[in-house]
Amino acid sequence: MSSRKRIRVVDDDAYILRVIESALRNEGFEVLGFRDPRDALAGLRDVSAPDLILCDILMPFMDGRVLFREVKDTPKLKDVPFLFLSGVDANDDIVETLERGADDFLSKPFNMTRLVAKVRATLRLSERRHDALSGPIGPAGALPLLKFCEDSRLSGRLTVRLGTKETRWADFLGGELVLAGGAPEVAGEEPLDLLLAMDSGTYRIEQRRLDPEALRRSETKAAEDRPSADAASAVVSIPQGRLSMVRVRGQDIQVQTEGENRPEFTVTTVVARAGQVMRKVQSAWHHPFKRREDHDVARAQIDRQHDRVLAMLQGLSAEAAPVPVPTAPAAALGVDPSLLAWALSFVAEQVRDHLGAVMTVALLRASYRRVASRRPAVRSFRVAEDGRVIPSAAEALLPPAAVEAVAAWTADFLSSAGELVDRAGAMRLRQATRMMEAELEKIGFYAAFDAVAAEGPPPSR
Repeated sequence: MSSRKRIRVVDDDAYILRVIESALRNEGFEVLGFRDPRDALAGLRDVSAPDLILCDILMPFMDGRVLFREVKDTPKLKDVPFLFLSGVDANDDIVETLERGADDFLSKPFNMTRLVAKVRATLRLSERRHDALSGPIGPAGALPLLKFCEDSRLSGRLTVRLGTKETRWADFLGGELVLAGGAPEVAGEEPLDLLLAMDSGTYRIEQRRLDPEALRRSETKAAEDRPSADAASAVVSIPQGRLSMVRVRGQDIQVQTEGENRPEFTVTTVVARAGQVMRKVQSAWHHPFKRREDHDVARAQIDRQHDRVLAMLQGLSAEAAPVPVPTAPAAALGVDPSLLAWALSFVAEQVRDHLGAVMTVALLRASYRRVASRRPAVRSFRVAEDGRVIPSAAEALLPPAAVEAVAAWTADFLSSAGELVDRAGAMRLRQATRMMEAELEKIGFYAAFDAVAAEGPPPSR
């Protein structure tokens, strides 16, 4: 904690004010006292916010509780910790001040040692509680905020408000978007889309508060699991990886996920068929894995990445409705929606390596909206919050127009990604989708993609 925390003291009793100022200055705090609460309020509003306010309750001209309400109604002061000092000993008054948001209450007379201890404790709690960023939404809207949360590996919540009319939020765990919501709800619109559409208002990014009890449990478990060797020489082991097998359209696919330091902690998932690597997915921290307290976070990241890739493959494993013996081009007989959905999902997964999850989902949804206005067949699909493309209805087969629509969506998406990162736009479609290459070739997906790509971006783009 800084030795120069700024504290403002408000008390109409000159002697008590002088004693408190002296005690706090002797402890290294920067202190400014006020006998008149009206002067205190004016001073608080005119200069930068202090780190803590100590205030008496019963004072002439302005009651301490009135000053408290004025402080909380002032945007730059509303998060400043507020500690009441008073000779009031009625339980109802004490409870009321605490319920209104005061951080603590110290009854007069009090020992100066106790006061200093209470001040330090309140400041420590404030530092943990207000590990947050806030401000107005910039001209680029909510997308840079979401990307910041991802890049910062936030475990917490981003909240965006437009006055009292609209509130949208997104929860992150280790930088991964896990849930989005808000109010009011809009029929037919995904919560994340509504958040991405907000281009004005204010935002607040809050780090999830640390749980001391969880830390104690983790320390106890670490002590129980620690080998008998000296603690200083004990090796912190990276969590064990995972290996799964899934059958996709008659073929056995192996999925293996491992974590390793190289030198940053990196989680790698390899998808292989008959010993040949078909796909590799990676995510990394900004530092190595070396602390025992990182074990649970690393375990969760390995599991989330492995389960996400498994979910993509299991979608492919679903059997399509029986298709009659071909007497016409394959697409003319109807198209399996899961085939198209997972083709684009695989493309998006590869783009994710370059742009991150949040930007990838945002580009997928933006390109979807552009293409849907020209090719309605694309409305048979939607983008899940984790970036997977999934059929929006349980249709056995889709008309041939769906092939051209998803090919156009894929081309638009890759073009958008290429504007941000050259390597994303230069992706080879067949390589990204080689697990289903033969089936996509039969329905004319690659030919449709080449035709759309040759046309170039639409004029409205």
